Amino acid sequence: MTAIGIRRVLVRSTRSAALALLAVGALCAAPLPAQESRDWKKEPWYDPALYPDAPPIREGTWSQKPLQGRMLRVKRPLLIVRDLERSVRFYADVIGLELYSVEPYYNRDPRSLGYEMFGIPAGARKRMAMFNTSDEVRGLTLQEVKDMEVAFTQRPRAFTVLFETDDLLGIRRRAKDAGFRVVEPSLDEIPATDTTPQLRFMELAVIDPDDHAVAFFQYFDGDAEWQEAQRVFRELKATK
Repeated sequence: MTAIGIRRVLVRSTRSAALALLAVGALCAAPLPAQESRDWKKEPWYDPALYPDAPPIREGTWSQKPLQGRMLRVKRPLLIVRDLERSVRFYADVIGLELYSVEPYYNRDPRSLGYEMFGIPAGARKRMAMFNTSDEVRGLTLQEVKDMEVAFTQRPRAFTVLFETDDLLGIRRRAKDAGFRVVEPSLDEIPATDTTPQLRFMELAVIDPDDHAVAFFQYFDGDAEWQEAQRVFRELKATK
């Protein structure tokens, strides 16, 4: 191909790419279509005694796609712990996360962001361990704090870390075998609507060594998987 021919191909390719980018930008900038308000009182599970009315805030999009048009995602939850070695055993051996790293030293530098952010007094020691999840490198951080009183007694608990898993009952078994408190599973099925797919799932929580509630849920797609989950759930309920 001659130099002129190559130049024409490059111009056409550049023009096509620019048009494609403009089209994508227009789609991202376009407002999401309005969704009809969902009438919860028509749902089969609705009970006014259990689900009393609440004041409206604003209507959501019910979009089944992640946030479009900009980058904004949860990167890495961080939990304060009192005994890093004990917590590493819990999150690696019971939960099943992969240990990424453990800081081999304590940090006493008061210029560190964590001191002001978490209200840690100057002179207290801290160090971190990080874990890989199935889709995120360094997806969870534990930060040990020494030389100050650390208590986790707030009720209701202020937060939880929620994991999706394909080993929910394995986590339950390992947690119970290791002596950790388990908030026993619940099983739920949410019918599909015009804006949301059908959801079938089991969920539970485990209380970690520092009284953090760590929650887990597992989806079941096929009918056979769902029937097996129902059978297992009935057995668990019968043995409580």
